[in-house]
Amino acid sequence: MNILFNIAEKIWPELKTLTGQRRLVGVGEVITFLYSTPLALIGIVWLVFETDLNVFRQHWAMLILLLFLMFVFRRLGFFMIAETRPGRYASADGSMESMILFTALFLYGPTALWLTVFWLTFDIVTGWHDKIPAIDRWNRVRNYTLYLISLVLSSLIALRFYALWGGEIPLRDISLHGIILGFGAIAIHFLLVFVTWSGYIAYAAWVQKSVAGEEFVLPLLRFLFSALGLPNLAHPFAILAASLYELHGLWTLLFFITGLILVALLTRQLSWAAENQRQQSRQLLKLEQLSRDLLNAPPDASILPIVLKEHVPSMFPSGRIAIWISPDQLLLTHPVDWSTDLETLARFLSSNKGTISYLAKELPPWFNKEGNETRNPIILAPILDVEKNEPIGGIYLELYSLAQPWDKRSLNNLFPGVQSLAAQVASALHQSEIYRQALAYQKVSQELSLAGKIQSSFLPDELPIFSGWQLAVTLLPARETSGDFFDFIQLSDGKLGLLVADVTDKGIGAALYMALSRTLIRTYAIEFDDEPHPDVVFFAANGRILQDARANLFITAFYGILDTKTGLMTYANAGHNPPYLLRSQEDHPIEGLKQTGMPLGIEEDSLWESATVQINPGDVLVLYTDGIPDSQNCKGEFFEDKTLLEVIHASQGLSADHIQEKILGGIQDFVGDAPQFDDITLMVLVRDA
Repeated sequence: MNILFNIAEKIWPELKTLTGQRRLVGVGEVITFLYSTPLALIGIVWLVFETDLNVFRQHWAMLILLLFLMFVFRRLGFFMIAETRPGRYASADGSMESMILFTALFLYGPTALWLTVFWLTFDIVTGWHDKIPAIDRWNRVRNYTLYLISLVLSSLIALRFYALWGGEIPLRDISLHGIILGFGAIAIHFLLVFVTWSGYIAYAAWVQKSVAGEEFVLPLLRFLFSALGLPNLAHPFAILAASLYELHGLWTLLFFITGLILVALLTRQLSWAAENQRQQSRQLLKLEQLSRDLLNAPPDASILPIVLKEHVPSMFPSGRIAIWISPDQLLLTHPVDWSTDLETLARFLSSNKGTISYLAKELPPWFNKEGNETRNPIILAPILDVEKNEPIGGIYLELYSLAQPWDKRSLNNLFPGVQSLAAQVASALHQSEIYRQALAYQKVSQELSLAGKIQSSFLPDELPIFSGWQLAVTLLPARETSGDFFDFIQLSDGKLGLLVADVTDKGIGAALYMALSRTLIRTYAIEFDDEPHPDVVFFAANGRILQDARANLFITAFYGILDTKTGLMTYANAGHNPPYLLRSQEDHPIEGLKQTGMPLGIEEDSLWESATVQINPGDVLVLYTDGIPDSQNCKGEFFEDKTLLEVIHASQGLSADHIQEKILGGIQDFVGDAPQFDDITLMVLVRDA
């Protein structure tokens, strides 16, 4: 291997400045280029001798059409992305454009290969001036020579075998004999393609074994063979396409090609869907693992950089990551030998509280237009202080230039994961600050008070505002921390998720369980946002709660998805007190939204049902926890649902805030000087008349 390294460094002296894996990859690019270039030149020279200029003169219009179809299929190409080892991605793209090339070969012979020569040369020339690292330029050159061998030299050899077997050009024989001859030529080409790439594949496998270990060689080989093989599956259709053109004319061929275009379009959409699903599943898994490790970590955040290093690099398809609290307090940088101007980024984020993305073609404000070479898609997110909601740090992601074409939509799909990561870092940092203060004062009461502040930070800071609706909410913990929680979840198409829940315990344990449960329910509510299915949200959250927590606690919860435009609410009630709907114009003015399943955290295979209810203008919906009906006075008497219903009915026609005041006032009058026994959560929703 030292010989290969020495040869590569003589061709590319800057290779000495690279370290680790990048140096190994760079050597492979250079050596592959050296052995493939002579073969590519042989293919071009051979093609020159095989070229029939009469084909250009007689069939120029058809050749231009075929070149256009190659362009169309390239635009409708699919892509594959695989994680070949933790935190390292491989990508490849493919399309049916080579099927069009084989159609041209079966119609016009070797001369048609100039189509792919022109296409490959045009592709590398137009992209040569892009601001990319030198190693990426070597990658493009290496691909260029290998593709010339695969599509020119290999095709010429395959056509020579086809001619020796008696195959005709143009191909008119659609009989079994003609199909076998055409398929034989395609098989020869397929075999030669693998032989052409075998040197590069062998070197890539050696690098993978050297860097990551033998167990990761097979996933890489599986990906490489799939990337080479899948685009060739469409080649046999070239036999049919060529014969259709010769026997039935251009319109029949175009009709057939139209069908293939639809297939290519569907394949491309499936590529997008599969990659989005892979990314979201990966982010959710890593966020859950990170959350669990942070909960189990020391509260002083001493191992926060270690935990981030373990989970974050493989969380996103990013080549460079930086997480910092201040320019001189770096929590994570990946790779370790990379650095960026944190002071400039920190100044930029100090005035931006939202997540921002930039495509490779866009110039971020902090970039030097003249001097910065790296131009990959970027996502920048602030880390906000839990209490002050001010930037205290940031997350910088520079994404891999994978086969997936990054656009604003695909970048925006990464926003929830990046924001959740920022929130977890902020929560961990806030937890460490609380712990530091608790140690300084050495008082349990202060520690509990700060824990209550942490918990309150998980609750919404402000009420959502929708035209035609009023909202009021109150949470009164019986102790410093609460097992009750509520949430407002902004969903798509004007929908709003309303959540009220109660952990069956009090104190710190219930508060931690509340934090985990609230995070999981919110996460799955956003993930399953396509259709209103609160039962599915409960099913997913219940399974994860039972897997991650062993506290023998359970949660009663009501989750409703309100369409603020129509007033239709779809809900599931997991063993929770039934919310009451006060009708404004019906004979039975008060309706209870009864339970549709058992509480969360009891049985893993539990199922819930969804129900719907229409909230009309003037209607009032009251959601609460059992702290209200279970409120006791000094005589040991309970407030009970009956009294609550009387107060609700007497409050008809009032605003949400006034109804809330009436209910809380009624409880206070009933309880008197008796201490509060349980947490109280009250949410009032009013649709304007």
